[in-house]
Amino acid sequence: MGLLSPLYLLGLTALALPILFHLVRRTPKGRQDFSSLMFLQPTPPILTRRSRLDQLLLLLLRLAALALLAFAFGRPFLRESATLPFDAVPGRRLALLVDTSASMRRGDLMLHARRAVENVLDDLGPDDELSLYVFGDRCRRLIGPSEIEASAGSDKSAVVKSRLPEVVPDWTAGDLGGALVMVAGELDSSTDVDQSAADPEIIVITDAQQGNRIEALQAFEWPPRVRVSVLPVLLKETTNAQVTLLESVDNGPAADPRVRIASSADSTKEEFKVRWDAPGVSANSVFASAYVPPGQSRVVKLPRPEASVTADRVVLEGDDQQFDNTWYVAPPRKEKLALLYVGDDDVADANGQRYYLELAIAGDPLREVTITRVSAATDLADSEARLVVVNGALPKDLESPFHAHVEAGGVVLFAPATREQAEAALAGWKGVSLQETQAPRREGQFSLLGQIDFTHPLFTAFANPRYSDFTKIHFWTRWAVEVESGDGPTVIARFDDGSPAVMERRLGKGRQIFLAASWRPDDSQLALSSKFVPLVGALMDLAYGRSGNLAGVAINEPVPLTEWRGSKAVAVIAPEGKRTDLADGATEFRETSQPGIYRLVYGVEELPFAVNMAASESNTAPMDVAQLGQLGVRMGVEKTRLERAEAIRQQRDVELEARQKLWRWGIILLLGVLIVETWWGGVRSQAPLAAVEVGT
Repeated sequence: MGLLSPLYLLGLTALALPILFHLVRRTPKGRQDFSSLMFLQPTPPILTRRSRLDQLLLLLLRLAALALLAFAFGRPFLRESATLPFDAVPGRRLALLVDTSASMRRGDLMLHARRAVENVLDDLGPDDELSLYVFGDRCRRLIGPSEIEASAGSDKSAVVKSRLPEVVPDWTAGDLGGALVMVAGELDSSTDVDQSAADPEIIVITDAQQGNRIEALQAFEWPPRVRVSVLPVLLKETTNAQVTLLESVDNGPAADPRVRIASSADSTKEEFKVRWDAPGVSANSVFASAYVPPGQSRVVKLPRPEASVTADRVVLEGDDQQFDNTWYVAPPRKEKLALLYVGDDDVADANGQRYYLELAIAGDPLREVTITRVSAATDLADSEARLVVVNGALPKDLESPFHAHVEAGGVVLFAPATREQAEAALAGWKGVSLQETQAPRREGQFSLLGQIDFTHPLFTAFANPRYSDFTKIHFWTRWAVEVESGDGPTVIARFDDGSPAVMERRLGKGRQIFLAASWRPDDSQLALSSKFVPLVGALMDLAYGRSGNLAGVAINEPVPLTEWRGSKAVAVIAPEGKRTDLADGATEFRETSQPGIYRLVYGVEELPFAVNMAASESNTAPMDVAQLGQLGVRMGVEKTRLERAEAIRQQRDVELEARQKLWRWGIILLLGVLIVETWWGGVRSQAPLAAVEVGT
């Protein structure tokens, strides 16, 4: 026999109450005074025997009534067996989903995850079906039920354990939502196809960090039969921070690099340091420090040391976890470029245009530019220069090679210092005419740049409102140009009176740019302003492409294979040195599976680019697993075979008790006992009380 509610048996302690009541003796209430005793001193009576139980039958009836009441509330039933054998436990369709994203590289989390998998495998029943999945940014199945059955028959756990060495963390970002959608869909569809009565269940083994993506669950209707249990693996050391190099466009072209330090919400430390580093170089002692409270971020400037020009990574120090403490940056490369110059001014002439052009390119840390004066057609044909600056009259024998050079993809800048040079430069420009009149130079009279197209590559660097002010640059001498509407050149900038200041004309694959003024100090303040060096740099970018390297990407993001200097990429060299040849016609490279510096091979040139881990993986604070339930996931708690057997036994006990209803017979007996007790109590109340024996 068993009881569904055995705690009600504590009510049997109430059996002591009738016994106590029966031990309490009642003294006679009547009193009779005698005159012969008036002169005697009263003394208390002396009991000659101890209290004893009277009315035993009445006492037993009352005890039986209390016992039957406790027994009925305990809901008794007759059980066939006290335990349920494991063979009687129904099978399940289990899917083990193990997190292998980058955050699982912390400490010994993956070791704990493998142990959790082994614990589940050790508890497998003979009728359980099992699949093993791993997920990062993508979910894949390592082994399924059919493969397990084909490999080892009934020894399922041994087969799956042999595949555990393949469960290793990668560098991808965790997409828990996408993995759950995939596995739940497969379980639900296979259950319908096989017409299995086994309950499908997903056991997720993960660090459950907040950076896991769960957005895929929002548009997915969760199968009602599939239950999810989460087995989290945790660390004692929870402080984690990440460093990210920010773009410096907003701070101007020559600004110091800035880094963002983000601290996880469960961090216990607040002080962190960052520095530049390079492989094979001893750690730099120059740090930038920051105090970052848990769950917040701070941005600090981190100038690149002059002695570490080749530094290709920013390293963070101060937290407990190292997996995300390095942010890779493609190191700057100093390119050797050529520039052709047409003009008669001397290099040492401080009032000439070439003098300031030389100064502007001399300070470029990413380019080593050689300026060559063009005096013959051979100078143009033999040079690999794509940029030509014309500040003088173009010789007649250079006109044809000059146009061929532009059509092949070259860039030419006209900056005439005289009216004759301006007329020669604009010869052949359709829809453009040079005005006859020119305002004379006078004291206090000058022109300013007014409307500027900051979307043009020449002025993109100044698009931020902090750097778009050109009103401090005065032009005393300029050329009045009129552009007819139609197929004329594109006006990039205008003077304050609306006349064109900078125009562009496309010619074949190249372009010609006309500046309606010169930058000689006698003619304008352009060369002496802070805008001149960035303008020359933008002109170089326009001709040769941006200096430096390709934009960085995250793990597993594709890298577009664009042409560079007219060449196509033929191979990619990974950080560990592995070379991957590219197929003809390939438009992107997708094998970016680890962080580091990759190199695109263009013939004899190599163009580096950086690959970094997704920032979301550094948000290692534990997530609220209840969010999954709010998105429709049917949540549960993983139980061992013993616990499931006990749950099934309890369910069967409830069914037996509901059918037998023995508590009703207990209530009937209770009522019978109470009737007899009431009758017998009334009979005994008529009997005289026993006298109390006293001694004299």
